Amino acid sequence: MIDRTKDERRRRRWQEFIDWVDAHSTSAWVFRGMGDVAFLLVPSIGRIPKYTLARERSVLAGFRRAVPLHHQDSGFREWEYLALAQHHGVPTRLLDWSTNPLVAAYFAAVSPAGAVSIDLNGANVKAVPDRTAIACRIVATRVRQAQMLDIEQHVDPFNQDEVRFLQPRAISSRIGSQAGLFSLHPKPDQSWDTPLQKEEHLFDVAGEFRDFFLRRLFYLGIDPLHIMGGLDGLGARAAWQASKGVRVGVIS
Repeated sequence: MIDRTKDERRRRRWQEFIDWVDAHSTSAWVFRGMGDVAFLLVPSIGRIPKYTLARERSVLAGFRRAVPLHHQDSGFREWEYLALAQHHGVPTRLLDWSTNPLVAAYFAAVSPAGAVSIDLNGANVKAVPDRTAIACRIVATRVRQAQMLDIEQHVDPFNQDEVRFLQPRAISSRIGSQAGLFSLHPKPDQSWDTPLQKEEHLFDVAGEFRDFFLRRLFYLGIDPLHIMGGLDGLGARAAWQASKGVRVGVIS
């Protein structure tokens, strides 16, 4: 039996999201999806305990040495290696953004929430709540032309003194399909708070509405196949359709 009150609330929230997107519809806006409203804008390398620049450089150097074994090296520069590392799960000083708010909404809705501390038989342990129990967030920030980094002139990712944005060439199909760009953080273990200071540039989605948003995004063409591409994306989309009963058995 359909809970009509809940159905009305989630439909209204979706419409509010569309209105929010419309209010951020100029090309100067970029978007980031986060799986938990409590998350800060801290790059993945900075979330590792006892961050050091030496460790960061070592991790990236190790990844770079091994890339030719798994990926055709087409004269990658430092920026391309850094972007490739970010897209394949290596902790870096980059944060992912998209010029497409629907892509950001997808990542917000599908991503897990943060770990919380719970008492288990007198012991304090970390546990990750089900994502449908925790609200997620889409962040919008306006990027000025002066914030865009000219990677032809600035060749060293470790020689910057303020947060800048960059768009390296699309060395991975995922960067293109996600309309991706990156923010570069010179102090990756510190939160970048500026985009989080104005509520009108934040859009929160209750945990119970996440799956509804994912269905709406699916009908707009934003799904694992669009995000990931290739057979991995196709398989992930089929698995999601099967688990949610969405267009199962229909060729699309």
